[in-house]
Amino acid sequence: MWRKGRGLTRESALITAIIVFVLLAVVFPALTVKKGDSQTSNDHTTDIEFNISKLPASEQITVWIDGKLTQMHMEEYLVGVVAAEMPASYEMEALKAQAVAARTYTEYKKKHGGCSAHQGADICCDSTHCQAYITTEKMAENWGNDSAMYIQKIVSAVNETCGEMIYYDNEEIQVFFHASAGGRTENSENVYPHALPYLVGVESEGEESSSHYYGEVELSRSDFIEKMKAFSPSIKFDEQALFGHIMRFESGRVQSIEVGSEMFTGREIREIFSLNSTNFTAKEDDDNIMFSTIGFGHGVGMSQTGANAMAKEGSDYIEILTHYFTGVTVQ
Repeated sequence: MWRKGRGLTRESALITAIIVFVLLAVVFPALTVKKGDSQTSNDHTTDIEFNISKLPASEQITVWIDGKLTQMHMEEYLVGVVAAEMPASYEMEALKAQAVAARTYTEYKKKHGGCSAHQGADICCDSTHCQAYITTEKMAENWGNDSAMYIQKIVSAVNETCGEMIYYDNEEIQVFFHASAGGRTENSENVYPHALPYLVGVESEGEESSSHYYGEVELSRSDFIEKMKAFSPSIKFDEQALFGHIMRFESGRVQSIEVGSEMFTGREIREIFSLNSTNFTAKEDDDNIMFSTIGFGHGVGMSQTGANAMAKEGSDYIEILTHYFTGVTVQ
């Protein structure tokens, strides 16, 4: 009995040793890798924060971030805006133009009542209401091993334009920018309530290679009619074509279009069908509707892809800004 028991103990010990070996060989390295990845991310965040800390002191602004009011230096805030609003891979002069545009936008907002959605805030981080903004943690997550290179570019873009803004008649302007103009920007009065002398349509060349330049939205005829009726219950359709008379602005964007028994603005059609822009064409067959768009965004002010194209051709940030904003100075 004793010999049999001793034999079982040796066998159990061997099995236990194998299990421990497997755990050490498989589980521990996995934990080590996970810990290493986390440490790398933290290192990237620390590097970004260190670079931002080297920016000169600037005025304090109140930003609505993550559900609370946060006091920040203007230049520190702008790093997060430029990182969110424009690809860090863009040319340095385009990034500098974005930094100046974002600074001007923020200052104008602050002087004209602040963020209307959040009491006490000069500005918020909702791109549909104010400006986009990302934290240092999000930068590190987005850029990974490229974090050091990209943050150096963006901090340099902000630092080298520190304090500079765009002026018309010695007043900060109301800034607008968008991803792609589709070849020409738009007059402000064609999109917003007021005509502003520095927001008039200009050519925007070199955008064709952008992923934002062309877009398509396809849906069934029945879905199209359903969405139109949801937007305008009084609309009627007969057996004729869905689309009728169309009018366009000089930029090519749709001013108005006849759909069924009613007229709609290009902005309304863009909203209903989530189109990239109001510069669209609509084709129909027996079963489907196809919208084809050019450009991305409202088209007013600075085209970001156009700014990058100008920078690639040798334009500096002041030349970019004075091209897209008519009659302004940068100082």
